[in-house]
Amino acid sequence: MSTLKNQKGLSLIELMVSLLIGLIIITAVIEVFLSSRQVYRVQTARAHIQENGRYAMHVLTDELLNVGYQGCGSFQVDDGDVTNTLNTPNNFAWNFSRPIQGAEATGPNLWAPSLDPGLTVPVGGSDVITVRSISQPEVLVTNHPGGTPPGSAVIMVPSGNLFEQSDIVMVTDCESAAIFQITNANPSTSGNLVHNTGGATSPGNSTKELGKNYTGGWVSRLMTKSFYVRNNADGIPALYTKQSTNNVQELISGVESLQLQYGVDTDGDSSVDNYLTANAVADWSQVVSISIDLVIVSEEDNLSVDGPQNYVLGGTTVTPTDRRLRSVFSKTITLRNRVP
Repeated sequence: MSTLKNQKGLSLIELMVSLLIGLIIITAVIEVFLSSRQVYRVQTARAHIQENGRYAMHVLTDELLNVGYQGCGSFQVDDGDVTNTLNTPNNFAWNFSRPIQGAEATGPNLWAPSLDPGLTVPVGGSDVITVRSISQPEVLVTNHPGGTPPGSAVIMVPSGNLFEQSDIVMVTDCESAAIFQITNANPSTSGNLVHNTGGATSPGNSTKELGKNYTGGWVSRLMTKSFYVRNNADGIPALYTKQSTNNVQELISGVESLQLQYGVDTDGDSSVDNYLTANAVADWSQVVSISIDLVIVSEEDNLSVDGPQNYVLGGTTVTPTDRRLRSVFSKTITLRNRVP
């Protein structure tokens, strides 16, 4: 007759085997967690890159499609049919005779042509583009008596027109146009657009003579907008804009580089004869299209597990010094107001 013995504990070997199996399971769970977390980080970063890239390209495309738009008739300012009464019509912020201009990054902190001082702390190696066009509102001129000298009388428009004192505006009747600064304090309330000599703020008007009666024409605000790359408060490169003399504003985070080439029509057939960088464009009125390359970068580092992620920009392979993710967005835009 056999005697059964009750088990009263684990041997040391059994305990060690149990601990080893537990460690293996815990390690496997940690590996799965870390792998899933890394996949999540990468997928989230790629989604942000796609979203930022699409939005940045949308903003630039929308602005560039309006280059040269000057209201009724969409005639171009650089045709020369405009009376500019501003004191400093060739100042960067008011040079509406040039609806588009760029600056090529020619060195670490060099651009050609040189940048306006208002475009502060730009990122070296990234191009800059400036566009000038009308913006809302577009308001009908109900009466403009003319006056002596011609066109010196107050321009009358409906009240509630959204214009403000010191706005730079253009009035046009589809045949000619005039640019001036509004000098009265409450143009939206009164419905009167006064354009006296001088003005409360720069640049002021050199004369109140607009040259003709613009009754039945349209008045629109004019705006100069520049787009460039600089680092934001978190040290992340971003696309910034500066409107006329206003402070710069961040538009989209994660834009690391803006590269531009300009399609030039040298023989007047409305088709591109050559693509040039900004420093090689001799006549900006000949630019009929723009090629854009945007490099969008992830805000987080250490996302590329196999070292720096190479990318191709302008036919050249670039190797970064970090392990952020990047994507290049490219588009060529025809300037519709420059092409019949």
